[in-house]
Amino acid sequence: MPHIPDSKSTDQDSSNQSFEAALADLQEVVARLESGSLTLEETIATFGKGSKLAAYCHKMISDAELRVTELANQPEHETVPEQAPVVLPD
Repeated sequence: MPHIPDSKSTDQDSSNQSFEAALADLQEVVARLESGSLTLEETIATFGKGSKLAAYCHKMISDAELRVTELANQPEHETVPEQAPVVLPD
């Protein structure tokens, strides 16, 4: 079985990662693929990991966009607390 460099993050389940951690791992995967120093088997395994990380990041971005859209579409009375009127002295 081929050894895949940086196996500490290879074994991590991306669904337990923050977006920032998953993106950093994805950037690491891209750098390793671009280095050209991997064997064919390592390249295939690393590409598979990168594909999973990219899908995970894409899903997190889509979910965040949906939440922002939902928040932006809430009626004003739900997003801004009602304040008592200010009475100034004469």
